[in-house]
Amino acid sequence: MGRYRVWMLMAVLLSGWAAHGGERKDEGSSGALRLETERAVIFKDGYALLVKRAEAVADARGTVYTEEVPENAVLGTFWAWSERGPAMRAMRAEWVEQEVDKEERGVCSEPAAILVANPGKRVTLELEGASLTGTVLPVPAAALPAEQPRFVASAYEPSPMSAVVPSTQIVALSVPERGTVVLSGRDIRRVEGPKLSLECKRMVHVTERRKRLSLDFGAESAGKNLSVRIVYFTPGLRWIPTYRLDLKDGGKGSLALQAELVNELEDLRGTHLDLVVGVPNFRFRDVSSPLSLEGVVRQTLSQAAPSLMNSLNIANNATFSQNAGQWDGGASQAQGSAPGIPEFGGRGESPDFFIHSVPAMVLPKGARAVVPLWKEEVPVRDLYTLDVQVRRNPSDSDTVRYGGSASSSGQVSPLRLARGEVWHQLELKNETKYPLTTGPVLVMRGQVPQAQELLTYTPRGGSTLVPLTIATDVRSLHEETELERKQDALTHNRVQYASIRKKGTLALANPRGERTPLRIRLSTGGKVEQVSDGGRVKLDDFRTEDWGNTELAAVNTHSDVEWTLTLEPGERRTLTYEVGFWR
Repeated sequence: MGRYRVWMLMAVLLSGWAAHGGERKDEGSSGALRLETERAVIFKDGYALLVKRAEAVADARGTVYTEEVPENAVLGTFWAWSERGPAMRAMRAEWVEQEVDKEERGVCSEPAAILVANPGKRVTLELEGASLTGTVLPVPAAALPAEQPRFVASAYEPSPMSAVVPSTQIVALSVPERGTVVLSGRDIRRVEGPKLSLECKRMVHVTERRKRLSLDFGAESAGKNLSVRIVYFTPGLRWIPTYRLDLKDGGKGSLALQAELVNELEDLRGTHLDLVVGVPNFRFRDVSSPLSLEGVVRQTLSQAAPSLMNSLNIANNATFSQNAGQWDGGASQAQGSAPGIPEFGGRGESPDFFIHSVPAMVLPKGARAVVPLWKEEVPVRDLYTLDVQVRRNPSDSDTVRYGGSASSSGQVSPLRLARGEVWHQLELKNETKYPLTTGPVLVMRGQVPQAQELLTYTPRGGSTLVPLTIATDVRSLHEETELERKQDALTHNRVQYASIRKKGTLALANPRGERTPLRIRLSTGGKVEQVSDGGRVKLDDFRTEDWGNTELAAVNTHSDVEWTLTLEPGERRTLTYEVGFWR
């Protein structure tokens, strides 16, 4: 049983052989580019435009190449050119075979191999009919056999593929009182010693199939040093805006924005980052460029745009919220001229976008980072809001919704009386130098968190509301009573409708010990004609959601009423309106 477990363990260990490093025979050869990502324009949806730069001496055909072929470059965004010299004639992506020397590591499975892997260690060897203790001496490479040991590549390989040490392999020990003892590997039966390494190494010569991207600049560029730039749009980089609002006395607040960066694309080493605020349109975001050489294309062109090749009338594409910005690769420029790299940053780059520029930073693939962007004071004021939506049914059982949602119980009181929820919100005016992009905001007062909500997009000079919580100390009651009813007052499509007038009341109470600014909005089917306390009425076309069926909606209008007022401490007030509709 013990021997079986040992062999099972060896099989598992032997399956862990891995190749470390790879020395390409063409490393440093003429035309080989080493790309560096100098800039990444990052969008919130996880896509980025990468700007890469490299220099190389063109080969005898005027060609330079790189093996860093992007895996997910978006169709139509893959551009390359040289900043010096003639214009690029062609760019080609392909698979090429290369000879590579690799160092393989794995578990030694023979005593002689273990000794070779442990020079300088003190060991005891069990030989046939004898034992020997000494220090392992390194064996010169010239003394090793030409045939290196073979190792199992998988735990499921047949046993003849286990490590085989040729009979000519030798090992040497320094033995006290006997000097150097040289042994043949086949004479060793067992090896003992403290902290022996079981890892063996060997160099193997293999042929690999690799991607290659070649840029042809013509024979006249042969031997010339070319500075090459490559740009493409790809998924894998994302930035998430997160805000913190610290409330202060006197109607002020300190608003700070930080960027949470997520990198699942590549190692960024000293790369400048540009974080985009805006909603661009990028139609082919989910279509891979053929230059990516993907084994399985995420979406073929025919799937994403079936009519592209026939009429350029692209169909069945989704509307996207972010993209890599517009890039003109210089199609209108004369041949031989190099497109320029835009100077990203600030509003001057585009009237539709704003870009936060981050200095060069290091961010390995798989890493996360938080970068503070800015912190400024903004005006903030408390505002209590109540939103009431009246939904009228074919019967007289009208229902009331608050804040656009139904009550938790779903039941209607027989008293036609409902209690509305007043929300305590913060009205924030954007007096910063930046537009506010949509993102979570943490509201603090001192060290006490007040709420976490969503801060919506707000342009410079605009205002937005940040909900905090339901205000339990500000109360409201709503009800409607019928004033008049006239049967068969309207005939529409051979259907008789009654004319109904109702009076609505909103009772408000402020038991708080301070003045409370209020904004009340009422949405109802029908025509509101009389409003108290300076309420503003806006009439609109019928809305199906106001009624239980489309027939009633078709013969009625819609009304929105808004009141803006302030309740003094302890004050009670009743707002009224009159509404007429057909039912």
